[in-house]
Amino acid sequence: MTYWRFALGIAAVLLFLIVCGPPRGLAQRRRWRAFRRTPVVFHRLLCKAIGVSVRLHGSPLRAARRLIVANHVSWLDIPVLGSLEPMTFLAKKEVGAPALGGRLARLQGLILVDRRRWRAIPEVNAEMARAMGRGDSVVLFAEATTGDGNRILRFRSSHFEAVRQAAGEANGGDAMVQPVFLDYSRLAGLRVGRRERPLFAWYGDMGFFGHFWRFLRAGGLRCDVYFGQPILVSGACRRKAIARSTEIGVRRLAQQARDTPSPIPAGLGSS
Repeated sequence: MTYWRFALGIAAVLLFLIVCGPPRGLAQRRRWRAFRRTPVVFHRLLCKAIGVSVRLHGSPLRAARRLIVANHVSWLDIPVLGSLEPMTFLAKKEVGAPALGGRLARLQGLILVDRRRWRAIPEVNAEMARAMGRGDSVVLFAEATTGDGNRILRFRSSHFEAVRQAAGEANGGDAMVQPVFLDYSRLAGLRVGRRERPLFAWYGDMGFFGHFWRFLRAGGLRCDVYFGQPILVSGACRRKAIARSTEIGVRRLAQQARDTPSPIPAGLGSS
């Protein structure tokens, strides 16, 4: 089963790059709205291939200017969220560097940030604001790093300036922040505990391919995605206040996840 999942995952990547990559890349360069849902199809195929089931709680917001802010656990966070709707992710510059992985990531839709260059942050925020102004849903992992999944780290406020800028550029309009909590709740049909988290949580100095192989061997994984109440943002808001309100929102969703009964699913498959 592990080898089949590995083969299916590679097949999904190659299918996306060869068949969907060229038209998607052209649409990105020309700023066309066509092929926006192509990455959604890819992420759904990938989740299905590697045994990840996605279960939605709450409603994704439909808004012209929208920042999605989620906790960050694993490389799996992007295919899980990307399987729900078209999204643009803020990611570390290193993600766009590898030949194959970088090409794949850029086709998804990325805004890259070099976290070692603090002076570049205003430029990145401006790019995020422009993306939101075009109607793109931009995803920010505000912890700025992955964790072990046992706790939520303090949110950094630097990139919340982008949604404040987007609101200020809306000709008197507003923008929205939507808190999201990713709960990897079941592995091989059993409730996840601390001991199982390193099988899917990717953090520290873990190498990607070794982690990927251990994950495939562990069995099917379910991720419950909780969408919270949106937070209205105007140009007059302060970024630190926005960050703090959003962090509170994500922590409330985490508590909701802990309080929600989680019945054993009849079968695992991507939604």
